[in-house]
Amino acid sequence: MATKLQLSVYLLGVCLFSISFLVFVNATVSFVITDIIHQRRNIGDAAGTLGFADELLGLVACPFWGLLSDRIGFRLVAVIGYAIIAASLFILVQATNVYPQLLLARLLFSLGASCASTMVTAILPSMVSKTTSTAGQQPSIDPSNQGPVRAPHDSRHAHLAGFVGLFTGIGALLALGAFLPIPDRLQRVGVTPEKALADTYYVVAATAIVVAVACYFGFGGASITSSDRSHGPARVRSVTQRASNTLSYIPTVLKLGVTQPSLGLGFLASFVARSSSVGISLFIPLFVNASLCDKPAHGVEDVKAHCRKAYVIAAQLSGVSQVFALAFAPVFGYFPLRHRHFNIPLTAATLSGAVGYVFFARMNTSEISPPSLAVMALLGISQIGAIVHSLSLVSSFVTERRPTKQAETNDAVADEYDHEETTRLLNDNNKPLAVETHEHLKGTIAGVYSFAGSLAILILTKLGGVLFDRLGPEAPFYLLSIFNVGLLLAVVACGALEIYRSRGRK
Repeated sequence: MATKLQLSVYLLGVCLFSISFLVFVNATVSFVITDIIHQRRNIGDAAGTLGFADELLGLVACPFWGLLSDRIGFRLVAVIGYAIIAASLFILVQATNVYPQLLLARLLFSLGASCASTMVTAILPSMVSKTTSTAGQQPSIDPSNQGPVRAPHDSRHAHLAGFVGLFTGIGALLALGAFLPIPDRLQRVGVTPEKALADTYYVVAATAIVVAVACYFGFGGASITSSDRSHGPARVRSVTQRASNTLSYIPTVLKLGVTQPSLGLGFLASFVARSSSVGISLFIPLFVNASLCDKPAHGVEDVKAHCRKAYVIAAQLSGVSQVFALAFAPVFGYFPLRHRHFNIPLTAATLSGAVGYVFFARMNTSEISPPSLAVMALLGISQIGAIVHSLSLVSSFVTERRPTKQAETNDAVADEYDHEETTRLLNDNNKPLAVETHEHLKGTIAGVYSFAGSLAILILTKLGGVLFDRLGPEAPFYLLSIFNVGLLLAVVACGALEIYRSRGRK
């Protein structure tokens, strides 16, 4: 079990700032293009292309970071990720053109951000799993039922996932309430828009360095960060086996995502959750920027006033969605334990997104109004519901104890699995029945989980950016609504399948 210090670093460091830095960069990238590079045309396409390249690299980087954490442990991987984020934030505002300078800087940020997002999922199972096993804690098993066996700590996954959603919501609020308003505050005291934005990036980069240091010392000396706890010849054999089999983890996890509905639904919910997060942080500022900064202006001062107002309204609208996400995170953390077959809370979240994004696309954002606040509430509820449920589904799957049909496990499997991950029980014929989890795959599962989110953002940023410029600023929000409808159909299908299987076992 993780210590209080480790849990604090995980929630207040990894979870809080992994989303905070991503939200900040996505919310300000259009202003980097206009205020620092001074490009005024095709802003949506440029921002979309940068996001597309970011997520294209993330598609490869997320599984890589997951595999690496399975090899060397998540402590060093987390430190490396946040150090890369700090360097990239400093370099981003040195760019003088979109291609190639800003593009290369954004790719560097992608390496760090993909690492941080992958570690949020990879570390979660370790926060609730036992590091040692005792005979009294072994679960009972019915050999006739080959379904998963719940570990004693299984109920903690949903609750901790709720807290992860809570702190990621706080992290987004931190970006929107603390980081994003800094340029406006600096401009009010006479700083130019270009320097104000650059100084803000320096502040956020320094914050990333602090988080990296906290991860290094906070996770130091912990058994949960060790990638291999065996000793002597067994340890050498285990390391060699892991090195040769690491790449085979990815097809194994992909196969599990297809054959295991709970894991597959977790990956799909990650797809929608990440697209919603970036949709709110990237396309809402673009939407507001287009509606205000493109208005006819009378003189330079009028242009500055409009664009300054765009900063404020974008921060307020996004902030409202994150406040509601923050409030509903514990609610969604509680309800997964109450609806095992048909996921009513996730259904409600997807409905909120499907309806909310359509209403936002038709909304006037030049002024804050009660209807706009209500719509942003729906978007926040939809976002946090997908985040919490995707994390809960994936984390619970990792530590579920499942009976195997093998009477014995070979040396390779024994080396791959930690002691608490494989427990020998006896069936009715007094023959050994192995009970295994997927904890040895937790980093790779986290990588594929993040891969699903990156794929969603890849589609949203590029296609959404093109639709933004060609069809209008509202087009990306219709795309987000379609994503939520797809998840809703998957939730209903998985619920029906689970009910069918449960009836068949009776």
